[in-house]
Amino acid sequence: MKTFFSATAIALALSAGAALAADLPALKAPLAPLLPPPPMWTGFYLGLNAGYSFGASNNVEVATANVYDSLGPSGFLAPLVIDPRAGSAGLAASGTGYGQRNGFIGGGQVGYNYQFGNSFLVGLEADLQGAGIRSDNSFVGGSSWNAFNVTGPLGILSASFNRSAAGTTTVTSRTDWLGTVRGRLGYIWGPSLLIYATGGLAYGGAHATTNQSYFVNNNLSVSAGGVQLAALNVPYGSIGGTARYDESRIGWTVGGGIEWLFAPNLSFKAEYLYYDLGTVHYLNGPLTAVGPSLTVLGFTSPQLTTINQGTTRVKFDGHIARVGINYHFISAPVVPVVARY
Repeated sequence: MKTFFSATAIALALSAGAALAADLPALKAPLAPLLPPPPMWTGFYLGLNAGYSFGASNNVEVATANVYDSLGPSGFLAPLVIDPRAGSAGLAASGTGYGQRNGFIGGGQVGYNYQFGNSFLVGLEADLQGAGIRSDNSFVGGSSWNAFNVTGPLGILSASFNRSAAGTTTVTSRTDWLGTVRGRLGYIWGPSLLIYATGGLAYGGAHATTNQSYFVNNNLSVSAGGVQLAALNVPYGSIGGTARYDESRIGWTVGGGIEWLFAPNLSFKAEYLYYDLGTVHYLNGPLTAVGPSLTVLGFTSPQLTTINQGTTRVKFDGHIARVGINYHFISAPVVPVVARY
């Protein structure tokens, strides 16, 4: 009997333990930790851009000096100088031309981004654009001076020799292609919006043409007692005065922009750049005004001539505002799979 009761007690204890275990919650394996999102910006990209360029240094300068004048210190009558101020002739072809160097610009870009620290980006971008950046600068100059005044005995007869010069100068400058190679440093906000600064190398085609025309007038007047007895006008016409500059130049650029990754592989950007290809100086063609020959006492002079040499100064720089679209060669974000048990 004692054995029967012991076995019954053990059976009841086991049954109660099983019922209690059935009422306890089931144990599950802990969830796997979520992985950080993969970089959305890292990878190569290429795209197109279009915009407008506004000139920064729009004015051109032309400095012209007189290098020969038949009646001046360098003339054929030297050391007899009729006009010691002949150098004033060059002032008529010197001055500043005002204009605006503007035009459309468009092309393509290619680059590589590297995203780090979830919110930062470094990259390298190269672009090349065709451009219609152009300006026409012109000015009109003039100068007048007195070569000499001579008064005869008793102050009755007098003679004066007055000269003047007038010139028109036009400088056409343009940039018909432009490229850059730039680094980029940005902050990713969103995670689909990039705000960045950029800077690096700029290069492009710089072209300029100078055209000048020139006219010199010589007025000899003879008077007696304040009354003009005779006057002689001898005009000179001009030839030459044309020069061209055509060269590829290297400079620098700096700017910034924003870029919006509106689809897994597509982004839209708006960008500003300042570029500077430097300042060029080039010699103009000799600007020559040729007049007639003079015959005095059987002696015939060479043709009366004044020759001027000018230099043109043009700075090629500007501001660019443009928009663009890029295709990014990046994989679609991978969604982590969490196992459940």
